[in-house]
Amino acid sequence: MATQKPISTISYNTESFLREKLETWLNAHIIQAYQYICHKGEDGDKDHIHLRIEPNKKLDPMDLLEQLREFQMGSDKPLGCRPFRPSKEEDWILYAVHDEQYLKLKYGGGEKGEKLPYKWQDIKVPEYYDMEIAFIRAKSYLEHTSVNMATRLQNGDNPLNLILQGENVYTVNALMRALSVTDYQRVTSELAKVTEQLNMLVQAVENYGLVIECDEDGNLILTKGE
Repeated sequence: MATQKPISTISYNTESFLREKLETWLNAHIIQAYQYICHKGEDGDKDHIHLRIEPNKKLDPMDLLEQLREFQMGSDKPLGCRPFRPSKEEDWILYAVHDEQYLKLKYGGGEKGEKLPYKWQDIKVPEYYDMEIAFIRAKSYLEHTSVNMATRLQNGDNPLNLILQGENVYTVNALMRALSVTDYQRVTSELAKVTEQLNMLVQAVENYGLVIECDEDGNLILTKGE
């Protein structure tokens, strides 16, 4: 299906072939920008390139894939790319560099220590494209995710501080309500456990022929049962 929204893929082309195609599309005003980064193969995968393009007009991703078929001497199977998928700039950049905070928030820490780290300078872009600004924009986006705000609130940050820093008031209120429910459930669960343990303690004391009573000052004391 034709699209004019940014799309991304994983390419197994040679970098020289891919770069030539991208520059050709750029000069023909087919795309207005591209970003790609070369990754070493991990978890059984081959070396590959993460590619993102920003169309300048409606494009058929399947036509692009066809143009990225790279035939090599002595090989019957051409190199190519996986199917294109919609792509947000911030998410693509942060995953491209394997940003530790992003992987932890996005995947629950499951990929921590398993992904090779990269720098934003490793991302290849057209000459006029300001990659540093794009990376700063991506990191700023990460700071304003609901997951990050919830973590800050759990750690004691004042909700008013978040709102004064420009966070959406409705999002902050929704997070506060969610955290209140969570805290209530946690306290209720812990109270039930303490009550159960207290009942077990009382039963153990009574098994030894003792009784728990209060003196005149409200202190608990043990006395022998009758």
